[in-house]
Amino acid sequence: MFRPGDLMKDRPRLVVAANHPAVAASLLRRLADEAGDRPEAEIVTSQPALRARLRDMRPAPLLLLDRGLQGLEPGGGMAHLRVQAPGLRIVALARTEDGAEELGLLRSGANAALPWSASPALVSRVLGIVASGTGYMSAAALLAAAAAARTSAVAAPAVPRDPPRPIEPLTERERDILAHIRRDESNRRIGDALGIDENRVKIHLHAIFRKTGARNRMEAELRAAPRSPQVAATAREAPAGAA
Repeated sequence: MFRPGDLMKDRPRLVVAANHPAVAASLLRRLADEAGDRPEAEIVTSQPALRARLRDMRPAPLLLLDRGLQGLEPGGGMAHLRVQAPGLRIVALARTEDGAEELGLLRSGANAALPWSASPALVSRVLGIVASGTGYMSAAALLAAAAAARTSAVAAPAVPRDPPRPIEPLTERERDILAHIRRDESNRRIGDALGIDENRVKIHLHAIFRKTGARNRMEAELRAAPRSPQVAATAREAPAGAA
């Protein structure tokens, strides 16, 4: 089983961001009891303090983030943190057990989302999954996504659809980058795989967001899928856990 204390050996440092130090400390104690080891972690209690700390941390840490953190902008807060700390991995804690809130956190940029009421065993396991470079989506979030899709389909007007409007097509390079995004790879790792620098990857990402109307990586995947069959085929053919 993943042990938060192991983060200090070969994985990113753990940072816990919550409004109250006592709450964060309690969470760490629960994780310590579960893992049999006391996690080595830093605690921050506001978004400005978190941003200031991230400026000094290289490589970027693994972040256990309270959804209600003081100063965290709704929707765009996690995206801003990612710009400041490329490679940042985020496990966000929702305030309710509503899968729709977890889904919203994932769409806003979290690598994983869990309710505050999640067991220490589950939080510990998901921290390990995210630290290893993989994302996580709970059953509740999956159900919320399916319900949202059904609601959208029912709400659609029952009239013949107009032909799809022409869109600006993605370039071959942009399709390659989308395939790597589907594997939840960092900008640096994508650049290494494609033989380009990280800044060039960011330029291509901005172009993908503009063409698809997406605000983040997850939206780009969802919006590009029906428009670019080659991307979906590339993602299906890639072996699980491919670098």
